[in-house]
Amino acid sequence: MEGKVYHGSPHEGITELKRNVSTHGKLCVYATDNEAVALEFMGRGNGDLDTVKALDNGKAVLVERRPGILKKLYDKSGYLYEIDGKDFEHYDYLWNAEVISFQDEKVEKCIKIDNILEALNEKEKENRIKIYRYPDRPKEVPLDNSDLIEKYERFEKSGITGSLDSLLKIYPEFADRINNYQEEPKHIK
Repeated sequence: MEGKVYHGSPHEGITELKRNVSTHGKLCVYATDNEAVALEFMGRGNGDLDTVKALDNGKAVLVERRPGILKKLYDKSGYLYEIDGKDFEHYDYLWNAEVISFQDEKVEKCIKIDNILEALNEKEKENRIKIYRYPDRPKEVPLDNSDLIEKYERFEKSGITGSLDSLLKIYPEFADRINNYQEEPKHIK
């Protein structure tokens, strides 16, 4: 990929991004060519149990799933790391905003973001991100967050053990629906 790519982190002082095994099972470094998307990844929490991160015609989208999550995740400082994009590519199995490199990558520049939430709000004013603050959300994301049930059942079935436990820790109200899934009889061959 030509140009610069970005990696958002809550951690200071990174001079080289080291490869890690991704959720796709690849040893790689993740980045994006979209600064607003990089900002979204500076807040650490419970991933898609807290927010929905998406793209709409190339514009970043951030959806707050529960009241106060944006403040909890982003009302703090973070670091925007700039990297040469020459070794990064997009692959079909990645989210549209993601690019990866299969080698460790030197950081060219680090920009301290004093307040990630303020930076996200500024990007929204620049029309570079659409932020849905609870209870506002796009029609594809139900207010009760039940879209997560099927997704986490798929994770569990694919071998990502503990997915349903993670879901129930944040959304205990799904217990009856998850228990029905967990109690389904296994077919014996």
